Amino acid sequence: MDRKKRILLCCEASYLNTGYATYGREVMKRLYQSGKYELAEFASYGHNNDSRSNSIPWKFYGNSPDENNAREVQEYHQKATNQFGEWKFESVLLDFKPDIVFDVRDFWMIDFQERSPFRKFFHWVIMPTVDAAPQNEQWLATYANADGVFTYSDWGHDILKGESNGKINCLGSAPPSADFAYKPVSDKDQHKLSMGLDPSVKIVGTVMRNQRRKLFPDLFTTFRKFLDASNRDDVYLYCHTSYPDIGWDIPKLITQHGLSSRTIFTYVCMDCKNAFPAFFSDARTQCSVCGAHAAGLASVQNGVSYEFLSSIMNLFDLYIQYANSEGFGLPQVEAAACGVPVMSVDYSAMSSVIRKLKGEPLKIKGVYQELETGCNRAIPDNDNAAQKIEEFFNLSDSEKARRGRECREMFEKHYQWDTTAKKWADYFDNVEIKPGSQTWDSPPRIYAPSTEIPENLPPNEYVKWLITNVLCEPDRLNSYMESRLIRDLNYGFYMEGTGGMYFNEDSMQFARPDFEPFDMETAYNSMLDLCTHRNVWEQRRAESIA
Repeated sequence: MDRKKRILLCCEASYLNTGYATYGREVMKRLYQSGKYELAEFASYGHNNDSRSNSIPWKFYGNSPDENNAREVQEYHQKATNQFGEWKFESVLLDFKPDIVFDVRDFWMIDFQERSPFRKFFHWVIMPTVDAAPQNEQWLATYANADGVFTYSDWGHDILKGESNGKINCLGSAPPSADFAYKPVSDKDQHKLSMGLDPSVKIVGTVMRNQRRKLFPDLFTTFRKFLDASNRDDVYLYCHTSYPDIGWDIPKLITQHGLSSRTIFTYVCMDCKNAFPAFFSDARTQCSVCGAHAAGLASVQNGVSYEFLSSIMNLFDLYIQYANSEGFGLPQVEAAACGVPVMSVDYSAMSSVIRKLKGEPLKIKGVYQELETGCNRAIPDNDNAAQKIEEFFNLSDSEKARRGRECREMFEKHYQWDTTAKKWADYFDNVEIKPGSQTWDSPPRIYAPSTEIPENLPPNEYVKWLITNVLCEPDRLNSYMESRLIRDLNYGFYMEGTGGMYFNEDSMQFARPDFEPFDMETAYNSMLDLCTHRNVWEQRRAESIA
């Protein structure tokens, strides 16, 4: 091939500080430095007129609408999945004409890419979040239709490989790493003093957003059990978390467990932006610098820099990840990068991460099935965790320091951005790209859907006819789409999803289910809409190459 491969990243805008954005930025930075590819980024929550995009060296497509364009704003808000790029995806594809599209996000953020009218023209490789088992049938079907699938963890890779019966092209794990800001301090006692803490104080720390799956009730129970069993008065719990948020009532939990004087949180002043650790004193407290009663717990909207979070983690003598599941659990890796020994619940991605870091896995008592997803979530053994914390603080100072150094060494061995980016590059380099005459410059595929609806066909035969003669895509036979159409015709109703009637229904499990009547006419119209959508975009493609 006499040109560079064109690679399109679909993710959150790389100038943001979210987990997805960081991952995309670090991988793209290294792909760009190699000079081997023509790169572009399709950025959720990114604006074309954002000054931060000017420093991005590759082509940038912002997904957010122009706020001065009423038509764009209206279209953007018509469908929930538009925030992830569904409303602009085809136009970006047609402009950039990628050879490869890769995406690093959850299933409901990427499912529309599978049904793109241009799907046959690009190689599609994804890295979905695999945080529990069993995986939903719809997710597995989508992943099987990707050309390749990376996972964040070895555990996630094993789950997809095992549950798909070889139908998913599992490429292994390509985990994230910690920012360069995360590194050990030279003198931990002096560091604690500089942050306003007594050097003799011992800290069990966690960094987790306040979400339902982050088990703060169990963590507080565990820490209370540890205090009661050990009778130690020098160990404190540090929670870098958010309140209020979408998860737990933190003040209520602290009161219930009698931990008001034993828990420390990170506060950020809304006025002067000063960040500082302090004992919990409600959702708002007085700023230690400007004195305003405007300091609240750190949050996504009111966060701290990597450098400051590294300073927080370096206060910890022990890091603990206490969640019912994780797609990865980056704070474990960040803590290890700071030379802090790590413990985590022994389930999902946490299982493989904690072992690679040579940390301490915490037993689970069992699992429960989550209603919304059908996935199993962990029930931690709080007694075991409390015992492990006590055993850790009974170790000699030299042994605790040795474990911290070992975690740092394992971080350097297993979690490096250069290694992760190379996995993506090696895969891209081995993808065989078809010539334009077979892809973007090929003759348009515009079909006339049948209007002569056959009578008296049973649901399974009617669906086959719809896919073949109305959608005009017989390669979708024996797919999840076919099975769901048959199911809903038999049921007489469907549950509407965020990506359209036959897609992404599982995203709606988190909201109030919206059941609608379903019959042969509804099924026909849904396939007709998809065919029409494809024909419109195929006509635009034809015009672009005329």
